Amino acid sequence: MPEGDTIYRAARTLERALAGKTVTRFESVLPALMRVHVDDPLTGRVVESVCARGKHNLMTFSRGLVLRTHMRMNGSWHIYRPGESCQRPRRQMRIVVGTADYVAVGFDIPVAEFLTGRALVRHEELRQLGPDLLGETFDQADAASRLRGRAQEQIADVLVNQRVMAGIGNVYKSEVLFSCRVNPFAVVATLR
Repeated sequence: MPEGDTIYRAARTLERALAGKTVTRFESVLPALMRVHVDDPLTGRVVESVCARGKHNLMTFSRGLVLRTHMRMNGSWHIYRPGESCQRPRRQMRIVVGTADYVAVGFDIPVAEFLTGRALVRHEELRQLGPDLLGETFDQADAASRLRGRAQEQIADVLVNQRVMAGIGNVYKSEVLFSCRVNPFAVVATLR
């Protein structure tokens, strides 16, 4: 499962490849995305930015449209040069965003939707995220307060709760608890 650091690196790579570039190609096997593209084409828009928010990837296009993707267990973004063969089978492609210089292909992405800027601000799942561990404005005090607010829950469950801190998954949870010699079944209230 991609964790916050994987999504962060993917967003940075997509940002370097696509930001400031005009979309020359858009494809998706997801009907909701294609419906938006048919009604108001992505081609001709500029990719303004790509960023990660917890485990969500947000690709912002000109004229106020944002593509939100979540990789869940198996999704990934790959970057290719136009005409370059993909390393994964075509049947796994879900989204293609192409520019004159690069083609970004989202494979096995189960969650994808277009949002307007207003809808992005109101998006319930994004609004409920805790402080993003890799975000530029990570608030350590807020994260600690949220941890303490789950005093009767097991620390392993609290660490992967994206409402407490966004970005941690099972790998980091397990490694951090092991390194700190903390029993994953310990209740938060028993920890210092």
